[in-house]
Parts: sequence; structure tokens; C-alpha cells
Amino acid sequence: MNYTFSVPDNKRVRMIVSTDCKNEADDQFALAHHLMTPMFIMKGIVPCHFNMFSRDYGDGHTAQASMDEVNKVLDLMDLRGVCPVCKGSEFPMKDEQTPAVSEGAKLIIEEAMKDDSHPLFIACQGALTDVASALLMKPEIADRMTAI
Repeated sequence: MNYTFSVPDNKRVRMIVSTDCKNEADDQFALAHHLMTPMFIMKGIVPCHFNMFSRDYGDGHTAQASMDEVNKVLDLMDLRGVCPVCKGSEFPMKDEQTPAVSEGAKLIIEEAMKDDSHPLFIACQGALTDVASALLMKPEIADRMTAI
């Protein structure tokens, strides 16, 4: 049986997935689901941190571990290059006023500022550091995206 279907363009949405993909086994499944959903126009993946003091990966290396896992999922699905993968911050924000600048936060800002009729959604599957940092870096994106 073939279950493929097409979604009318006016019903499609832009999607960025922020994920701590190496932390637990659920993120790999959720990421695969996002990548296979015809309604989503994948605009990026932001691998994020999940533990400041990791015995397994070393302090400040969990976002890289998530990045490696995201790339593994993309390779297994033969989807490497389907969208940008921009690493998030390795650490939480120092305080509520100081953003943790990262390539992931910059990707969120760049996509949110684009003029596009498709609404932008950020699927938050891990630390909110990069989304919060993007909002601090460019507050006007708040009205241009929906974080879920």
C-alpha cells in the first residue's frame, strides 16, 4: 500500500527542529517524523545541549553529541543536506538577559525574518537556550514564529 500524499502548498508550514537528539531515544523518532511529514518545509535543525557536566561527552560537548546524532539520523534516512544543521549553544544562558549566541540561534533569526507566506514553527525537543537566545538577540521575531 502506498500512503504517500501531497499537501496543498497553502497548508504547508516552515519547520525548524531544536533537539537534544543524543540525550534520549525519543528525539531520533521525532526528528524522523518531522523529516517525513509532507506538511513541513524543513528549514533547519538545531542540535542543542542537554547536560552541562556530562560524564559521557565531557563538559560543553553535548550539543556536538546531538549534532553527531542528528547527522546519523539524516544519513540513515539518506537525507543529508535536506536542510541546514546548525549547532546550538553548548551551555545554558548565563542569565535571563544575556543570549548564548550560536549558529542555531542565528538560523532561527534568519528564517524568522524572511518574508514567506508559510508560517514558521520551532519544534522544541530539548533545551530552550537557542530559541530564548534568538528572541533576546532579535525580539521582533516573536511575532514571526510559533515555538511548540
